[in-house]
Amino acid sequence: METAATTPRLPLQRYRLFESHDMDEARESVARVFCPHGLTMLRPRTELDACHHSARLHRDVSLNYVQYGPGVQIDPGYLQDFFLLQIPMRGGADIRCGAQQVDATPSLASLPSPTEQLSMRWADDSPHLIVRLARPALQSRLEALLQAPVRQALVFELGVPLDNPALAPLVHFIDYLRLTLDAGNSLQAGGSRLAEHAEAYLMASLLMSARHNHSGALAGDAQRGLLPRVVRKAQEFMAAHAEQPVSLADVCREVGCSARALQLAFRQHAGQGPMEFLRELRLDRVRADLVAAAQRDDGGGVRETAEKYGFLHLGHFAAQYRARFGEKPSETLAHRACADKTKIL
Repeated sequence: METAATTPRLPLQRYRLFESHDMDEARESVARVFCPHGLTMLRPRTELDACHHSARLHRDVSLNYVQYGPGVQIDPGYLQDFFLLQIPMRGGADIRCGAQQVDATPSLASLPSPTEQLSMRWADDSPHLIVRLARPALQSRLEALLQAPVRQALVFELGVPLDNPALAPLVHFIDYLRLTLDAGNSLQAGGSRLAEHAEAYLMASLLMSARHNHSGALAGDAQRGLLPRVVRKAQEFMAAHAEQPVSLADVCREVGCSARALQLAFRQHAGQGPMEFLRELRLDRVRADLVAAAQRDDGGGVRETAEKYGFLHLGHFAAQYRARFGEKPSETLAHRACADKTKIL
């Protein structure tokens, strides 16, 4: 028999909005975060076991856990001003959006678009992890990556195969965000910069890896004859803004070319991608700051310095730092401090 101590915690449980067995209460509560919708039981006279947990990252993205217990029919119609990346944690769902239909599973998420009519049938015991993304922000990010206005509404392929290697960075980042929030480590605690980094990376990753009606424009149409000057201009921009939440879209906007064109130019002229350059630049800045802190003996910490340059995950940061410099960031502090003391002696 499970007790309160042994019952596993639900995802995002500390961000609980409601839990209820009442259909009307569940429908109205979920609608406050998403939109008005129809909600009916697939099997009448079964008891609802509904709850909704919701954690906002910054301004335009939130992570949500939604469950209903027994199977339900959900009819939102048109989402209008947001996209939903819906990941069944178990069970499945029949999702119909416009002319598309998928049978969603834990390995095949659904991504309905707000300009297409949506209808869903969630099977019994099919809780979902749902990423809500504001439509204006996602479209703005797309236009920045394309360096052109988007005149055709953004529409994703409804099925998102989570086992596709191209989607692995996105899937891992969503999992990291959920685990971070579950642990009570709010990204807002370090100021808005970390949350801005998270939202920008999440939206850009979704646009670059999930299939949609603008994927061809993002992947192709590379500008011919791109000069190294553009690469130098991009590098100078990133160097001047290393402490700010710079995204690939920001760099593209600054130099005036598409994401694909800039990536090809960097590969050809710098031997690495623009975001790889930015990561290595930031690692170099972290090392310089740590060395300076050790020499001043002012107690500057690794965490504070890493967060200053946008490294959200200390474990990943430490691995990248060690791969680049052959030592842990804490060892940089210790070694430099010891070296200075030896010189004094």
